[in-house]
Amino acid sequence: MTDRVTPFAAGAMRLAVLQIAPVWLDAWATWDKLKSMARDAISDGAEVLCWGESLVPGYPNWTTVDDTDRQQPVYARYWDNAVTLDGALVADMCDFAKTHGVMLIGGVAERGSGSVYCTVLTIGPDGSILGRHRKLKPTWRERLVWADGDGLGLKVHDTKIGKIGALNCWENWLPLARAALHQQAEFVHVAVWPGSDALVKDVTRFIALEGRLWSVAACGLLRSSDMAHLTEEDVPFRQELLGLKEVWQNGGSRIISPSGKVVAGPLLDAEGIVAANLTARDVVAARQNLDSSGHYSRPDVLQLHVRSPNEAGVA
Repeated sequence: MTDRVTPFAAGAMRLAVLQIAPVWLDAWATWDKLKSMARDAISDGAEVLCWGESLVPGYPNWTTVDDTDRQQPVYARYWDNAVTLDGALVADMCDFAKTHGVMLIGGVAERGSGSVYCTVLTIGPDGSILGRHRKLKPTWRERLVWADGDGLGLKVHDTKIGKIGALNCWENWLPLARAALHQQAEFVHVAVWPGSDALVKDVTRFIALEGRLWSVAACGLLRSSDMAHLTEEDVPFRQELLGLKEVWQNGGSRIISPSGKVVAGPLLDAEGIVAANLTARDVVAARQNLDSSGHYSRPDVLQLHVRSPNEAGVA
């Protein structure tokens, strides 16, 4: 009897990025909007659904307009609309994932105590919360809104074609943050962004080539018209905010292969779905000459230790 070798991950996994503008500072309305597009992606065969950084309930753009106490009522509204992992909105996300048998990976504002965190949430197709990664270091004015994250979420999760991991925005430029996921044999890397073609076009391809993996930029979209439903009671500097610029985030979602080729997107200045079929075979083939989590890693010389919250003195 002749032994037969089963082809390694001969199939494919369809991943879709849902690029929308949020119903700004309204978490439930934004999630309802996401669900509507998610159903369309699922009808097209999507098994993993991604969206942009802090899309639920929106990126805190107001910090670039005003740095006085007038920010406080806006922050309070943002805190009210930030999710909790044991709250009703995340429970609905979990129910949606389980009902449709899909994985969800996307950005939310997550509240804890009096702080808000920029979190990328991963929910499995069985409806369980697989991971939450809080942004390690908010960038520039984001520090007026988001607290520092921790190392708890620097983990990868199983899919049918290999491990998948995710990072928020500019921490995708942190070599050690990327390495923390690469060394766990990451096959698919999801980078969630507020949305900017200028910010993502280079790093998305760089990550693909560095890790020899599938690299996904999941971006949002935001225009002044997406903020117009708010009143001056909601945002005391509403007129300045609306008048500053017409387009705040122009999207840029795309999917890049392990060889650095753009296979889907970029999607600019519009809402829509960016999708592609990802295979493990493309990752394995690209790693013949460079595998940063395998034969090229030299763990006997170079090692990275990720501190857990308890080790770092975080409760």
